Amino acid sequence: MSIAQTQPWIKLQTPVNVTLRYLSFIDSLTGWSAGEAGTIIRTTDGGNTWDIQNSTVQTFISDIFFLDKNLGWATTAKDVFPFNSMILRTTNGGNDWHAENFPDSSEYIRTIFFFDSLNGLAGGTYIAHTSDGGNTWIEAEIDSNMVSEFPVYNFNFFNTDFGYACGGFIDQTGVIWRTTNSGLNWSAQGVNVDEVFDIYILDSLNAITLSGDPEGFYPIADIKTTNAGSSWSNDTLSFFGLSFAIDFRTYNEGWSASGYKFLLTTNRGETWNEFQTPDNSIVFDLQFTDSRNGYAVGDNGIVLKFDPTLVGVKTEPIPPYDFVLYQNYPNPFNPVTSIAYVVGSDQFISLKIYDVLGNEMVSLVNRELSAGKYSVDFDASSLPSGIYFYQLKAGTFIQTKKMVYLK
Repeated sequence: MSIAQTQPWIKLQTPVNVTLRYLSFIDSLTGWSAGEAGTIIRTTDGGNTWDIQNSTVQTFISDIFFLDKNLGWATTAKDVFPFNSMILRTTNGGNDWHAENFPDSSEYIRTIFFFDSLNGLAGGTYIAHTSDGGNTWIEAEIDSNMVSEFPVYNFNFFNTDFGYACGGFIDQTGVIWRTTNSGLNWSAQGVNVDEVFDIYILDSLNAITLSGDPEGFYPIADIKTTNAGSSWSNDTLSFFGLSFAIDFRTYNEGWSASGYKFLLTTNRGETWNEFQTPDNSIVFDLQFTDSRNGYAVGDNGIVLKFDPTLVGVKTEPIPPYDFVLYQNYPNPFNPVTSIAYVVGSDQFISLKIYDVLGNEMVSLVNRELSAGKYSVDFDASSLPSGIYFYQLKAGTFIQTKKMVYLK
């Protein structure tokens, strides 16, 4: 059903009128969108202005992914024989793009994801991994079952070890793959009749996705795991449609880009409702960079921006996060890397850098923090190359991880 609506999404001006299919924002200001006819556009001011980039191709961009403000990748395929998949790469924010054929000319690559500048994944007719920035690709090991060889559409990772891929094929099956070793090995499960385009990881145990029938014969399925992907539940919603992308603005509030409408949950996916897009615009992708900033893209060059002042952003109860220390990225790094962490409850937090002898080198955080997700940059330019350790302390919680600084 639909709900009483105050429209929080506003249209932005863009320089294109082609279909925009995918988004990649690195923060609330800087992001890219890509789609039809090799189109890639970029904003560095929160969507107020956009510039058209020269992707060097005229074919449909099937995915775009940026690691930081400089390093990004995109995927496409030639529309003439021999129809090779191609990976586009930039090292300067898209000012210059370079396209190369995917080495295996017999395979279609649809999506791409990188953990850091060297280690990444490509997905399509199979999953491949690289450890040298995409110069070489190796096919990943996937357990053999009836659904393991279906097409892969998207990746999403909780940390550098644990993550999911999703995909499938219309009217046959929706598939979710699971890895616990950074994508080197995968296990696959069929979770629905139709394909799964995106998946959102709520925490280390819980993840959620929606899957719908494009022919409109079957209603949308609400698909969840509560045991880190070991099994998935499948419940039918009361309306029809698709879910091309899913993301959460806050702990409880999640949105799906679902063609001519959004789907909205305000209770962490327990229930969903339909939500009209501005002027019935068709939307294919969305991304929230934080609780106050979100973007969606779709047909006719449309870009929408979430404006919390139009609905009044509520201060939600602090969610019951676990304490988590993520692997820094990029890693190895030179000279700056980012360290993300989750504070489970209001707590005095210490985040420090140590050398291999246990000497404290830098104190990054040393203060009281509210529960939530945080990230801090570490600049090692004043330190020598080598192995370092970073440690998060919060009450009785202590976790340490290793990183490598290479000048």
